[in-house]
Amino acid sequence: MLVNEMVDGAGMTYAFRLGEELSATSTDAMRAYAVTTAVYDLPALWREQRSPAIPTAVSDELVLESRRLLDRASRWFLTNRPQPLAVGAEVSRFAATVRELRAGLPQFLRGRELAWVEERAAELRSAGLDDDAAMRNAVLVYTYGLLDVVELTELSERDREAREPHEVAALYYGLSEHLGVDSALTSVTALERGDRWHALARLALRDDLYASLRAITLDALREAGPGTSVEKAIALWEKANASRLVRARAALQEVGKAGQLDLATLSVVSRQLRGLAR
Repeated sequence: MLVNEMVDGAGMTYAFRLGEELSATSTDAMRAYAVTTAVYDLPALWREQRSPAIPTAVSDELVLESRRLLDRASRWFLTNRPQPLAVGAEVSRFAATVRELRAGLPQFLRGRELAWVEERAAELRSAGLDDDAAMRNAVLVYTYGLLDVVELTELSERDREAREPHEVAALYYGLSEHLGVDSALTSVTALERGDRWHALARLALRDDLYASLRAITLDALREAGPGTSVEKAIALWEKANASRLVRARAALQEVGKAGQLDLATLSVVSRQLRGLAR
């Protein structure tokens, strides 16, 4: 039965793609599907997206976006968590916090990221979705980062002192905007599709960018105590990493100045971001 649900929800090529990208077995794929759909409550979202009240073209677009989240989160669980995945334990560890943070995600976003979400929500409202459904779908792509936020919350507690997930999320998305990570990720998505190697190159770049953002956020948490504002925490992190920032700033400014970045530029940006993480 789970196999049928997986094919219906994730598409016929879901398990094949995970096998191509990560050498995952069909059992690995089913476990990742079970964990990710439970953590993000995707079956309920799919029922909402397939409502007869939503135009078919819009419904299909929303389902496709949710499947992108499913693919990326599945790869995250298969890459970052002990294998084979313990479905019940992983759901217990992530679901409640992801659900709580997802509901308030717009308040964590800033600048370009927030503007994009608000514009997307307005488009969906004009297509017939109510306010809550429009915002829920508009922020969907940004909910992927919540997996890192859960991990960072636990790491900061073991590393130094306990932090509230909301505080970690605010700093994570604040740094994403400050460093132009979202612009780089958008450029990665727009890279040439091409063959399997093009696809793997895009995946590697995207993973590198997220890994750098995660590492930088952990560094920033170490520099600022609980209750520090996002602005001050970023300033403290920049002060502690002044020499690294001098070398990286020119490359990072390319993200803000340029529109679509090519593979070569993105590779340099990714390397500079990696260099900012201690």
